[in-house]
Amino acid sequence: MSGIANGYAPSTGLKTAREAVAKFYTDPKKGVHVEPEDVILTSGCSHALQMTVTALVDPSGNQNILLPRPGFPLYNTIAEHVGVEIREYPLDPDRDWEVDLDALDQLMDSRTAAIVINNPSNPCGSVYSERHLEEIALKCRKRQVPIIADEIYNGFCFTGLDSPLMGSLSIKTPVISVGGISKKYLVPGWRLGWLVIHDADNALKKVRMALERLATLIVGPNSIVQTALPKILANVDEPWFQGILSTLEDNANFVYERLKLIPGIKAARPQGSMFMMVNVRGVSPDDLTFARDLFDRQRIIVLPGTVFGVPGFVRITFSAPKHVLMEACDRLQEYCEGSTSAQTHDAEMNDSECSSLSSPLTESP
Repeated sequence: MSGIANGYAPSTGLKTAREAVAKFYTDPKKGVHVEPEDVILTSGCSHALQMTVTALVDPSGNQNILLPRPGFPLYNTIAEHVGVEIREYPLDPDRDWEVDLDALDQLMDSRTAAIVINNPSNPCGSVYSERHLEEIALKCRKRQVPIIADEIYNGFCFTGLDSPLMGSLSIKTPVISVGGISKKYLVPGWRLGWLVIHDADNALKKVRMALERLATLIVGPNSIVQTALPKILANVDEPWFQGILSTLEDNANFVYERLKLIPGIKAARPQGSMFMMVNVRGVSPDDLTFARDLFDRQRIIVLPGTVFGVPGFVRITFSAPKHVLMEACDRLQEYCEGSTSAQTHDAEMNDSECSSLSSPLTESP
């Protein structure tokens, strides 16, 4: 062992690692310049989210935070821990899970501490266009609401789609971007993430100070991976990653087309990440029951939409090998066809029972 990275690193991260992240987020063409001082290294993206929410929320103030519905459950867990009021803004499944901008506008007020935007999305598999991101940023700018941009799936966009980093658009809107290496490099156990402060007008001066103090709580993240980070970000094997992305897109298209053949369920075609939300109300009114029965009868694991704030849906992951997905879709169809047939039979029996019970009444004068 060289012993180069065996010691403690600065609590905010090694300078070389912060420089590498700053370079990654800098975009001279759009006038975006990120300095190493704008970057704090964290123990994974979830840690970056926890630090950012904690720093933005005034513990003595009666504040609220806007979270997506459906959204990653950790957002709610962090907000509940901090003690801030949670307001969930809806995503529209009929518009590829875009933000309902009118609802967002109604939920914002002078007590809104921040809004969390997740793009590309877990659990929806959606990818927001530059236009839609600018619409969101404009709403936030008018209300002076900082944006927390969860971009851990940055780059996971399928053919013909691209989604810029939020910080590259919202120069006049304070943005704290959070990301990490766990998804793109398939190394979630390495626990290295970051937060990047985009704040041209220095509106987040106190927040920046709070973040630097919060970073001391874990005495700095993984020093070995930090040391390797400059080479990781500079030498990413794009053909390798494009191969992964191509496989995910092929899987997504296969699952989407296969689901269209199954009665009682409905889904939007995924645009990125590795997830999709499926409406199962045509099979079961209770997504928890659906998920439990699907596992008991077919040994398929899906997450109930209730976990993400949207009952009646389930989340499917399409990162498994194609032959596994084919088998899973066959089993899912068998389950759904059996369930819808049972529902139809029960409905016919109920109608028959109702008719026999009501006949004497309908025949009365």
